Amino acid sequence: MFGGSNKRAGIAAGIAAAGLAFAGTAPASAADLGGNCCADLEERVAELEATAARKGNRKVSLTVSGFVNEAVLGWDDGKERNAYVLTNESAQDRFRFVGQAEIIKGWTAGYLLEIGVRGAREDRSSQSGPNNENGVSVRHSAWYLAGKEYGKVWVGQTSDAADGITEINLANTNHFAYTNSWGNTFGDGGSGFYVRRKDGVLSNSNRYGQFVAPGAQQAAPGEGHRFNVVKYDSPTIAGFTASAAWGEDDIWNVALRYAGEFSGFKLAGGVAYTQSNDFTTPDHSSAVARGAGDTSEIGLSGSILHVETGLYASGAWGRLHDAGLDDLYGHDVDENTSFWTLQAGIERKFLPIGKTTIFGEYFNLDRGAGFATSSSTGVSSRLNVSSLFTSGTWYADSSQIRGWSIGLNQNLSEVVDLYLDYKHVQLDVTGVNAAGTATAKANLDDIQFITAGAQIKF
Repeated sequence: MFGGSNKRAGIAAGIAAAGLAFAGTAPASAADLGGNCCADLEERVAELEATAARKGNRKVSLTVSGFVNEAVLGWDDGKERNAYVLTNESAQDRFRFVGQAEIIKGWTAGYLLEIGVRGAREDRSSQSGPNNENGVSVRHSAWYLAGKEYGKVWVGQTSDAADGITEINLANTNHFAYTNSWGNTFGDGGSGFYVRRKDGVLSNSNRYGQFVAPGAQQAAPGEGHRFNVVKYDSPTIAGFTASAAWGEDDIWNVALRYAGEFSGFKLAGGVAYTQSNDFTTPDHSSAVARGAGDTSEIGLSGSILHVETGLYASGAWGRLHDAGLDDLYGHDVDENTSFWTLQAGIERKFLPIGKTTIFGEYFNLDRGAGFATSSSTGVSSRLNVSSLFTSGTWYADSSQIRGWSIGLNQNLSEVVDLYLDYKHVQLDVTGVNAAGTATAKANLDDIQFITAGAQIKF
């Protein structure tokens, strides 16, 4: 997503450097230009001196890029409605530094530093108000060694082999509407909007984010994330690329991806398998572990786009198995979480200003028994859902989130995207008593969201 921005950032840096070099050949420095007629030029040179990216080593390149993605989120939970201005967590604001140097012919070493920035967290907001948890976080901090014919080895905090595996989409919608954007909208990692019962009572403890797949910002089973890993990416052979990663204590995964074009159709897809034994440690600064026990998961997605008409379809599926849930509940429960989603639409240049994308989407996530994780100890416990019922003590035996959406994106000159998205979400929860001898289904209201915003790349 940063390819075009990298080129523009490189050109801008080149122009800035040329301006500085030209100023350096003048008989007077910027501070000595003098005269009111030159005030604007003096100010501009000072700006260039302050903002131009400088290389610490002439052999190592430096490219700066990123984007800002802010939006207005409106919601209606059946009784209350409101709207907030938020950072769109589907593609959080960020800036990155990328560079590389040739060691010997055919071999390069490089680095990636990426910083995430947010004003107000979309995925942590609720009926109580927008979440003003603004801040800066490290997304990537890693180096690599690459051989043209041998592939690339990464070391540091960066994407594991499965990161993005359920998000493959040839249309320009991933900055606001894709697999994990559902959890980012109504809440993930145990947070987000509170669930409202049909009788109008708003839960004071149960949120939508407790019923997505567990883990840090991972609404989709089978989806990867950013960890401290050692990762290998193979060279691309006939459109295929293989990856493998290991890190933390212990998480490992393998993946296979493909991209190509045949007979006027663009094709892309991938599949990954992940194993995690690190269930007692919350992942990536999250208070929510991926499972109550060892977890294994598989995720896949694919996309097809007809180049001439712009018609496209993208789909994803994933499944997670948590081996610790039977022991946690003390009896046999459903230890699986699975999802599937389908997005289809058209993307073409209806207007001279840029391509327009119009689409519809359906999302379904079935989760077995739920659990909650202590933010201080990492220890899991049964998820109490009693607030979703009028009486009794109940724990999450199973749940289902399903929803549909329609959306529109208008690209402007390849650097600005204006978007609008509507989501209708329905949650079903089945509770089980402590002894596991009785179950009951909660009577819950639906919730609706509309998001309008823009992403600007630099």
